[in-house]
Amino acid sequence: MATFSLPAPERAVVVELVDTFAPPGSDVTTVARTVESALGLLEPRKRDQLRGLLRMLGGRLLSALLIGRLSSFPGLSREDRERLLLAMGDSGLSAMRSGFQAFKRLCLFASYAAVDERGRNPLWPLIGYPGPRADRVGAAGPLPTSPLPVVSVDSVVSADVVVVGSGAGGGVAAALFARAGRRVVVLEAGPNPDPAHLSQLEGEAMASMYLDHATAATEDVSVVLLAGACVGGGTTINWCTSLPISEKVAAQWSDASGGVDFAGAFKPHYDAVVARLEIAPSSMHNANNAALLRGCQALGWHASENPRNAAGCGEGCGYCGFGCAYGCKRSTQATYLRDALDAGAAIVPGARVEYVLLEDGVVRGVEAVVDGVTSVVRAPVVVIAAGSLRSPGILARSGVASAHVGRHLHLHPTTAIFAGFDEPIETWRGGMQTVYSDQFGDIDDAYGVTMEVAPAHPGLSAFAISWRGRAPHFEVMRDSRNAAAFIALTRDRGEGRVDLKNDGVDYRLDPYDARHMLAGLQGTVEVAFAAGARHVITLHSKPLELRRENASAERRRAFAEAIARASVAPNQIGLFSAHQMGTCRMHRDPAQGVVDEFGAVHGVRGLLVADASVFPLASGVNPMLTIMALAHRSTSHHVA
Repeated sequence: MATFSLPAPERAVVVELVDTFAPPGSDVTTVARTVESALGLLEPRKRDQLRGLLRMLGGRLLSALLIGRLSSFPGLSREDRERLLLAMGDSGLSAMRSGFQAFKRLCLFASYAAVDERGRNPLWPLIGYPGPRADRVGAAGPLPTSPLPVVSVDSVVSADVVVVGSGAGGGVAAALFARAGRRVVVLEAGPNPDPAHLSQLEGEAMASMYLDHATAATEDVSVVLLAGACVGGGTTINWCTSLPISEKVAAQWSDASGGVDFAGAFKPHYDAVVARLEIAPSSMHNANNAALLRGCQALGWHASENPRNAAGCGEGCGYCGFGCAYGCKRSTQATYLRDALDAGAAIVPGARVEYVLLEDGVVRGVEAVVDGVTSVVRAPVVVIAAGSLRSPGILARSGVASAHVGRHLHLHPTTAIFAGFDEPIETWRGGMQTVYSDQFGDIDDAYGVTMEVAPAHPGLSAFAISWRGRAPHFEVMRDSRNAAAFIALTRDRGEGRVDLKNDGVDYRLDPYDARHMLAGLQGTVEVAFAAGARHVITLHSKPLELRRENASAERRRAFAEAIARASVAPNQIGLFSAHQMGTCRMHRDPAQGVVDEFGAVHGVRGLLVADASVFPLASGVNPMLTIMALAHRSTSHHVA
């Protein structure tokens, strides 16, 4: 594949963008090259949009309109370049804010995550970040995989079951079908990470194991979308939290699905997954989690230990968002996919399924692209488990005509505060999420916010923190070793959709959900100060900050009111989603959903869906365990 290269004028703008966003001491050449490479990995439509902005910055009109200077961006002084970028970020035009955020994230992530030939970054010593651990040793090699032969006129690859996707749902489905004696082929669009050779480098891991090379976002880039795209899917790179839905949510799901029993009927399937993943709570809390626990306890608020699928992890390494190099995380790569292989299944990485082959409403197999070659796998049963952002597109391209395909998207929109302490916190060290608080989990009818912590490494921190100029941004980053990252994860009632033509994501934060999110954000401020924080800062584009010496009860009330008043319009507050749900929702009535209560697509024989897209409503908790329990129940029904 040819290396992507920008024309010289556009490359010159990228260099100056990096030089403006990034702090002194950055390797501008390396970072600019990384940003250019990242642009080359984008879907062409999105890349063309950003290149259009580069060309505008390369001209003189944009600076004249925004700051009254008739000059190209490279021709401006550093002070004027900062003024221009801030004018874009504060613009009343959504497209301007989107462009600012896109380049701010690309440039700052690369500034702190890109490495030289020695695997180092010059900014790491300045912020106290150690880089990869020296003791990383893989406990198990990569999963054995199988090449998919090219189909000729007289040769057809055949199986009993094709599973599209190898994450939480696909892994479980593959194992159960294979154990039942079916010939199973698992097709995974992403690569097959080798635990023995994981680098623990943030930039490398996110580019290779995350959806769209970790550039996925809503169409207006207001919500960053984090999703796994490798063998094991999200289970390979998630933060190990393993919670079932609550009884109240289970009852709501039953109502929303036409009477499916998400309580008693699901318990044995939850139990089976818990046992296979060796899920158990951890009482060993790093400084990040300990601060959340300490603050909640001081306030008399709910706090509990998280059940986690990380057996033998001890104090944890803090890097398992980049894959587990120690064989401790019980991902599908380490559990159900190995079970499937032991029972004779084959796994093909790098296999992107375009559509399912249907004839008269009956499944005949799938068409996939592997290394640029189109292949066909014939099978009477196909399980789609490509995730809520990709499964609906596959169904639509295959001819599934339900009006609910791609609709009812939930994202658990999440924002955060960075809370500075007097002592080191090092969010990148230790167990990633061992504590959670449901103090605001039921603000209204089981809708609300869960408070957790984020294991923020420098790249993620840099593109999350608001940018009001390179000096103030670097001041926050320089203090990041002493900062805790408290997140407010919102169970959203509002819905978005996936565009079935291009997989684009349209989502706006619903006012109902925004009120809950802001209440949770206000709660994290109280927790932070109760835990001993010396200051807190929000992720608003114009960040709100409160320091301990000014944090009287009256000042905190005023700060809470400021949070409630601040805009949550697109790209005016940092929002993230690691949980995408609901785009092929489950309902007994074909007029109300895409699949029945056992994951079978209405009106199509042999086509199943087994991922978070079948959720009838948002789960309110990290969805991995529920995805696996649903897949376990559905597959058990179909193999019986």
